[in-house]
Amino acid sequence: MQDLSKKLTFRCVIIIVDYNIRRRVTEFLTDSEIPIYYQMHGVGTVSSDFLYMFGLGDPHKSITLCFVPRERTKALLSEMNHALQLHRRGTGIAISIPVNGLQGWLYKLLNVNIQERILEESEREVQKMSETITHAMILVTVSQGYSDDVMYTARNAGATGGTILKGLKCSPEEVATRFGIPLQEEQDILMIVVPKEKRTQIMSAISKNHGVTTPAHGLALSLPVDAIMGI
Repeated sequence: MQDLSKKLTFRCVIIIVDYNIRRRVTEFLTDSEIPIYYQMHGVGTVSSDFLYMFGLGDPHKSITLCFVPRERTKALLSEMNHALQLHRRGTGIAISIPVNGLQGWLYKLLNVNIQERILEESEREVQKMSETITHAMILVTVSQGYSDDVMYTARNAGATGGTILKGLKCSPEEVATRFGIPLQEEQDILMIVVPKEKRTQIMSAISKNHGVTTPAHGLALSLPVDAIMGI
């Protein structure tokens, strides 16, 4: 048990679903004894008329972030798929992203009462030599009003869609002075999940057309997705 604690690593699970089923997500996480999670509101990047025409649901999205031990992630995603019916087209997606650092208090909170469950699930799961990464999440921050342009560029480069969050940029003064970026600028944050082989071309297109030196003031980064459900 002590050795397992030393090796324990976590994944950030991001769940994006139609806004009207957000309570089911909350109930599922509560029943699964996930001790802490964060929920936000977002908007899908496909027009509502298009969504309804093809039965893809509400453009308003609920985004939930939670932290799960790596050894439990696969089982949790499988249970989530069954509970939320993520395999049904347009319901939503859930992805897992490796976490390489957590604050001490959060690490202790996540460790409470999970060791025995992890041991049991680990014994049932066949250990793999390596994990296959098939997708990436591209995060793009742009000045408010440019998200549609960025998504148009991303789609032309191979993306199929994304989710938009609203935020506020608080840049250090020296960065703001160098690039001419307001210290507190309203931002659109785009979350785009793509196959890893398309990641570079999509990020290059976004950087070229909407980078820091353009009016969009865009910044893009990529995170590996080590598990995915709903695509």
